[in-house]
Amino acid sequence: MKFLKGLSLDQFMRNVVILARGTVLSQVIILVTLPLLTRLYSPADFGIFSVYISIISIVLVIVSLSYEIAIPLPDNDRIASSLVKLSLLLCVIISIVGGIGFYLLHAQLSRWLDEQDMQNYVWLFALSLFGAGCHQILNLWSVRKEYFNQLSRTKFMQSISQVSSQFLLSFTSWGALGLIIGELLGRVTGVHSQWKLWRKDVQRDNLRSTWMEMKDSAHRYRRFPLLSSWSNILNSIGLYLPNIILAALYGPVIAGLFTMGQRFLGAPITLISLSINQVYMSEFAICLNQNPSKIYSLFKGTVKKALILGIIIIGGVVIFAPMLFHYLFGDAWERSGHFMRIISIMYLSQFIATSVGATLSVMERQDLHLYREVIRIIMILGSLYLARLTNQSADMAVAFLSIAATLGYSLHLSLSWYAVRKMRGLKRSEHDASSSSRSFS
Repeated sequence: MKFLKGLSLDQFMRNVVILARGTVLSQVIILVTLPLLTRLYSPADFGIFSVYISIISIVLVIVSLSYEIAIPLPDNDRIASSLVKLSLLLCVIISIVGGIGFYLLHAQLSRWLDEQDMQNYVWLFALSLFGAGCHQILNLWSVRKEYFNQLSRTKFMQSISQVSSQFLLSFTSWGALGLIIGELLGRVTGVHSQWKLWRKDVQRDNLRSTWMEMKDSAHRYRRFPLLSSWSNILNSIGLYLPNIILAALYGPVIAGLFTMGQRFLGAPITLISLSINQVYMSEFAICLNQNPSKIYSLFKGTVKKALILGIIIIGGVVIFAPMLFHYLFGDAWERSGHFMRIISIMYLSQFIATSVGATLSVMERQDLHLYREVIRIIMILGSLYLARLTNQSADMAVAFLSIAATLGYSLHLSLSWYAVRKMRGLKRSEHDASSSSRSFS
């Protein structure tokens, strides 16, 4: 991150546009090819694929024990680079352990999904986890250095690689395995270019890290694995475990239909909000270090913009997309449009909360983040348990889930607002005390 005096609003929005440009183009490619892929793969294939990706996503948040979140924070690039090296080392170790864990669980997954070949996915799981982890770590180095154009191009190339691979692999009759391998190839496409950016910075600025520096960085930012890892894995469980539970309760077809509604609505919403969040995180860290009085206005302004943009995007999709589902994806996928309407309010709240999602991490308020995730996961899992206990239909189970998730994201926003307000109050008190001291003197 280039620690300037602060970005102007115009520069902030330009950076958002740069990141969102690659995001939008990548999602256009994915959405345009979905009608083709839904005719090449069945809802059950997408259901198995969604469970696999859900497990990857749950483990991904601890693949480097959340040390990667601290990469944008240090004033010194050498310290930040040591965090990158530490995170990559942890990623290798945890990917291997994750592959072993998947092997131990593959029999249970086979029973849930009625898929007898889950043992064939074990080696893919470790590779997918490693590729996704490296991308996640190196992505935050690029955010720190404000390589927004490169990030935008990477997102575009990843989508091209993913959809082209999934299309070609559909002719192999591998079913869900074709979707999984295609997704893996998409994830790793951008890793090489991001690795080169980091290594170039390391060599140019002599940022090579010693073991002692890595140890010091691990100790300095120990709150991230001690607190952020738990809150992040709970957040991930809240996001992705419902797909696994729906598959276990209602079968892979229902999970596949639900996943398609999520993918059509959630993918562009999530990635656009993450683009906003990456720029927001960069600016928020600058303000926190140099001008803390601006953090409240930055937080409030970003929330307002995200609310307006979210209503426009989600409103348009909810109104028009379900009417086109039958014609675009075929008869087998018509129910996905109904699911999409049910979860629309959940994605609006997620869009707003994710746009300022870095607030608690950058302020190192991992305690509030953890409290929020504990409450949120209880509500989400409780909603699905209630649906099962009362023998609800799949539609009602999704409705219960949507309400619980919306309340969880609202809690996230409330705690972030509380932390920012408290910081502003502390800075005002310090300013008043300093002014009084000068006046007395």
